[in-house]
Amino acid sequence: MPIVNLKKILKKPEFQSVIESLLIALNTQINICDPEGNLIFGDPNLNFPKQFIIKTNYQIIGWLKGGEEALPLAKFLNYAVKQELDKKSLAEETLDKYTEINFLYDVSEKISRCLKVEEIVGVIINEVNQIIEATDITVMLLNPETQILEFFPSSFQDMIYQANRSAKIGIANYVLESGKAEIVNDVFKDSRYIQGSTRFRSLICAPLNINNRTIGVINISHHKPMKYSSEDLKLFTALTSQAAASIQTAQYYAQLKEYSQTLEQKVQERTLELEHTKKDLEKLNKELHILATVDQLTQLANRRQFDQSLQSEWKRMSRTNKPLSFILCDIDYFKKYNDHYGHPEGDRCLKQVAKVLQESVSRCGDLVARYGGEEFALILPNTSDWGALKIAQDIQAAVADLKIPHCVSQVSEYVTVSMGIATAGPEENLEAFIKKADIALYRAKEGGRDQYCFYENR
Repeated sequence: MPIVNLKKILKKPEFQSVIESLLIALNTQINICDPEGNLIFGDPNLNFPKQFIIKTNYQIIGWLKGGEEALPLAKFLNYAVKQELDKKSLAEETLDKYTEINFLYDVSEKISRCLKVEEIVGVIINEVNQIIEATDITVMLLNPETQILEFFPSSFQDMIYQANRSAKIGIANYVLESGKAEIVNDVFKDSRYIQGSTRFRSLICAPLNINNRTIGVINISHHKPMKYSSEDLKLFTALTSQAAASIQTAQYYAQLKEYSQTLEQKVQERTLELEHTKKDLEKLNKELHILATVDQLTQLANRRQFDQSLQSEWKRMSRTNKPLSFILCDIDYFKKYNDHYGHPEGDRCLKQVAKVLQESVSRCGDLVARYGGEEFALILPNTSDWGALKIAQDIQAAVADLKIPHCVSQVSEYVTVSMGIATAGPEENLEAFIKKADIALYRAKEGGRDQYCFYENR
């Protein structure tokens, strides 16, 4: 499983901004510590009555200390950690799949250039040794006349001994007859094991299957007890599938050279299959990009896409000197809404408000994003302060028209929103610009909510 570092997460500007906003909104203070209790955020001189666990699915990665009102912050951090873990897991899974496909593609190309069985066996031994830990790799082919497995030389053992030896091997012979691969992590506990001059404790034995026939087996082994896994077996079996076809082709080529055209066709078909697999991976990468940039609940841009777009628009504004406005929007008393109506209704409310926000902008450069739990953000390039105020007015009216009941709200019987508006000024940095919108949102809430507030210096 990937490792999530809480300290690194807290260093990200977007997380710092959200935490600061929540601290202001909740009117509280907190300390955040690592699993050993070392302070990584907050004031060491403060003591708090409660502490909340911050964890992944399988380990504690920190603690949040504060009062009862700090619980939403703890929930947010646990949510952020889960999102970070999910992104890393998905990225690792995609990378592993991509590496595996490229490995098999590379091996296929190497094997396809071999015209002799000895050359193919050499490629197999070299490639297997790179992906799976072993002290011996043995290729055994079935002699069609004697029906006995005959060894090819291994890179780890005496070549003359291997080349001249043929026998019925216990586990290998079982795999030959069954046509199914086997993992044995301790051969001494397997009744099929027959001890020979070569001593080993663990093995993976896979058949070389082609056209519903088994023409041999490949055996990788280690002199120590190992923990070979199903993933090892899966990759190894994929490799033996490639090897089986190539070995048989090489045998036919040695006997009948006139079949060379058929051999080339098989190689092309195999290469085409791998190209299709590669295209499937490219499609998966595109889907991964969507998952990484779109909020799955609201279908708006997610926080990552928002950060990238804001950076881009900020650079464009610096070059063109055209105005840039920013609106932060928060659903009033949404936690109470969730607690009263339940999370399914809360999700439905978020999607309805998200749709209103998306419909409030019309230009291709405008971006609406989910900024946090119930917080949204609008990036408005080439939009003056008055233009941004007009959009905020439209949003407020459209949300009111939804008439979503909110009986636990302190400002209305229906769902309402509060908004903070900021327009970039000359010689201003991006962090200050975001802070202005955040302050304006806070003032809107402080002023009674269900309203919008434009940032003004006080």
